[in-house]
Amino acid sequence: MQTYTLPNGMEISGLSMGTWGFSGAAVWGKNDDDVSIRTIHEAMDLGINLFDSAARYGDGKAEEVLGLAIKDRRDKALVATKVYMGDLSYESVLEQCEQSLSRLGTDYIDIYQIHWPNPKFPADETMRAFKKLKADGKIRGFAVCNHGPKAMSEVADSGVLLNQLPYSLIWRLIEHDVAPACAEHKMAIWAYSPLAQGLLTGKYLRVEDVPMNRRSTRFYSGKWEQGRHNDDGFESIVFPFLTELDKACARTGYSMAELALAFLKTRPNMGSILVGSRNPEQLRQNIKAYNAEIPAEIISEITKLSDSLLAQMGTNPDMWENQNGGRMY
Repeated sequence: MQTYTLPNGMEISGLSMGTWGFSGAAVWGKNDDDVSIRTIHEAMDLGINLFDSAARYGDGKAEEVLGLAIKDRRDKALVATKVYMGDLSYESVLEQCEQSLSRLGTDYIDIYQIHWPNPKFPADETMRAFKKLKADGKIRGFAVCNHGPKAMSEVADSGVLLNQLPYSLIWRLIEHDVAPACAEHKMAIWAYSPLAQGLLTGKYLRVEDVPMNRRSTRFYSGKWEQGRHNDDGFESIVFPFLTELDKACARTGYSMAELALAFLKTRPNMGSILVGSRNPEQLRQNIKAYNAEIPAEIISEITKLSDSLLAQMGTNPDMWENQNGGRMY
């Protein structure tokens, strides 16, 4: 397992585990808690040390499951969780952190994150709360999620370690402005949805194959009425791309997930790649895909194949929202 050392000395695994899938959220469905805990334990045993959660994942359910999993194994886990965009006032950040600590069953969080930027709250006020939490020993470091160039500039001098962003062979829109700003502000990229919510596993080559509850991102048309956007989506270009990628898999002998994760591993300033695994079998498949050694010429080929998506999708990197250019400012 590759690792990445953050500026504060934390060594994070190149592959990290998300816990949204353990929350019972509608997009994923219910997951047996015992299976979720076994999956987290096996991840630790196989070299993953970074686990991501959020207060909003199942109204705290994901944090509770993660807390049960790290009980008696706290020294093996770097715990990351998030405060939501509506709770970024000074007092709310402090209160939300206490609630997350309680659900996680721990007295400190390794990486505390702003889930989405919110211009209604002064960044200085939010970061003042983060700094107090760090001074009090309740968090070890802080990061952000879904922050665009302007939002990053507002927190850049606060020692932000990572910016968690949607990034995959299908969704490369951060490459326009966001990824360069990350490099400028010395924030490593923490890539989420690297398999595009299953599209890059090879299971779904037609939109009809995708379960309706998975059609909530801007990959899909708003006509399905599953998400928060109302645009036309990108089905007309995403699924032809997947067909061509599937042909490349057949020709090269590598799985779609192997190619997708290999692409991200080669991107500049990549700190960790965040995958969701709902059971040990999926976990082992993800680790196998991450560890695959893909020749540079094949990575170059699939990158060029996805260039057309990047050119046609515009510049809004928010996977979920299209109004007012999305929420990543």
